[in-house]
Amino acid sequence: MSKYNRVLSIDGGGIRGIIPAQVAVSIESKLQQKSGNPDARIADYFDLIAGTSAGGILTCIYLFPDPKNPSRPRWSAQDAVNFSINSGRDVFKSSFWQKFRSIDGLIDEKYPSPPLEEFFRKNFSDCQLSQLLKPCLISSYDVERRKANFFNQMDAKQHPEADYFIRDVARATSAAPTYFEIPKIYSLTNECYALIDGGVFANNPALCAYAEVRNKFTFSEDRPERGPTAKDMVILSLGTGEAQKKYPYEEVKDWGQIEWVEPLINIMMTGVAETVNYQLIQIYDAIERPNQYLRITPDLNHEPPLRIDDASEEKILDLVRIGKDQAEKHDEELDKFIDLLLAE
Repeated sequence: MSKYNRVLSIDGGGIRGIIPAQVAVSIESKLQQKSGNPDARIADYFDLIAGTSAGGILTCIYLFPDPKNPSRPRWSAQDAVNFSINSGRDVFKSSFWQKFRSIDGLIDEKYPSPPLEEFFRKNFSDCQLSQLLKPCLISSYDVERRKANFFNQMDAKQHPEADYFIRDVARATSAAPTYFEIPKIYSLTNECYALIDGGVFANNPALCAYAEVRNKFTFSEDRPERGPTAKDMVILSLGTGEAQKKYPYEEVKDWGQIEWVEPLINIMMTGVAETVNYQLIQIYDAIERPNQYLRITPDLNHEPPLRIDDASEEKILDLVRIGKDQAEKHDEELDKFIDLLLAE
């Protein structure tokens, strides 16, 4: 039995999800080496995985059961990188007519949603949330009920009304406003929800994951009444990069709604991620266990612009390189963190 409750959290960020996916390749390789198990997978060494948007899709991939061996993951971390690259190539395409009709996303969604839905249908088939291998927390936002919505494997296993097809979970968590049409998602009991990308409120879902473990996990079998606290948890938080574009006062002071749309999305996503990171640093510093929380996300300010929807071959290669660089940069920290994952 593991000494800690082990949490993996993955940010949203569109095609930039390749970055944490590539970092996870290094993590999985280290787990295989340190555990002596060449078949070790990400799902084997985390007790809960949380994700938003691209991170939510990665969560589904890491926890997806192999149809031939339902107790084991179907895909490796490298498969998840390939999945991210292939899906990005397929879905971030827009015809001239779509760009013209939407004014490049200003008055209608920027990209058609059928390619995205077909990609999820082809790869996730009829697998259900309740069938994922481990607990998970995948965020979205209900625009009709005006409330945060979390797809939760533990709830899905207990309550049919909280169960969904994984293809619909992936579609909902990645329905970024202005980029894709808002979908209507149906639970397995046929309840309907209009959901958008969870990045509007939890682009970094690490603190949501922390709260979920505090609330629903048991610290130990012999003390079921006591829930885990921060000192009983280790949290690895993987980001998709921070590019803090500056907005000079003289440029923005007279902006209206149209000018503010894209900057607000960027500020919102970056600001939420930074705030969650700050809060978790304070939590773990307060209990003098700073090594039990690790945040890895690249500073993209010195990189060429990397839009969340730029799936050109050049940008994909850049994202893979950045992911590998991050794994190398944090190699020593990752080694120490993996020792915590393996601790008994």
